[in-house]
Amino acid sequence: MNLPALRRRHLLAYIVISCALAVACLNVVPGGSLGAVVVQTAAAGAAVLVVLALFEPAALKSRHPVPRNARGAFLMCAGVLAIGLAAGLATVGLAGAGVGIKPPGSADIALFLILCLLTGVFEEALFRGVLFCSFAEVLEGTGTRRPLLVAAAASAVIFGILHVSGTAAPPADAVSLVQLAGKPVQAALFGVIMAGVYAQSGNLWLAVGAHAAFNALSELSSFATSGLLVETYVTGSPADLAVLLGTIVLFVPLAAVAARGLARAGRLA
Repeated sequence: MNLPALRRRHLLAYIVISCALAVACLNVVPGGSLGAVVVQTAAAGAAVLVVLALFEPAALKSRHPVPRNARGAFLMCAGVLAIGLAAGLATVGLAGAGVGIKPPGSADIALFLILCLLTGVFEEALFRGVLFCSFAEVLEGTGTRRPLLVAAAASAVIFGILHVSGTAAPPADAVSLVQLAGKPVQAALFGVIMAGVYAQSGNLWLAVGAHAAFNALSELSSFATSGLLVETYVTGSPADLAVLLGTIVLFVPLAAVAARGLARAGRLA
């Protein structure tokens, strides 16, 4: 059976099944401990990679020769890493050192870094490898103008919506409300940038590396001083809000660069 051809004939089913499989794997291990989250993310990432390997193996390969516009992808990655480092330092600087909680040990820090890597693998494989590529293919087939830009925007919106954090009760204070509204915007901008990195470089693994590094740079310093794994972005903390708004502002020019590159590109190779 030609699985890539089957995928092309049933793109909607391919997208739905891929997403459902990822959600199922994310819930395979109960509990909210760091180890459980690592196992959940590893299972989801492995499942999506298997789907890509079977149905869209080209997505996992690096494009050869390297495209001429790949330089822009590397520059966007450098910008993302710089923003991640600035966000991490600002989080600790604004919040102050220590929150009365015993700092994590080296094993927990190693697990946290593994989680950052696995999150990059899972989210890039699903949102760029499956959703972005599938949307682009559909739009190219229908003759839509600027199909890569539209596909990037659509997948980024979904990526952003899924970053809305659930809370036990609806946030009532202004800081939490702005965080609730701002996090999807930040994630969507990041999604456009990663789509641009993937489209311009032809290398999903470059986007994975940039995503994982951003997670580590932006969150490791906070985790190393508090030992807390962020479960919600709606913290009600003015310091967290300042960092969130700062990253949004800094992501805007990078997303604009990515959007221009996506608009100029005709189609995915």
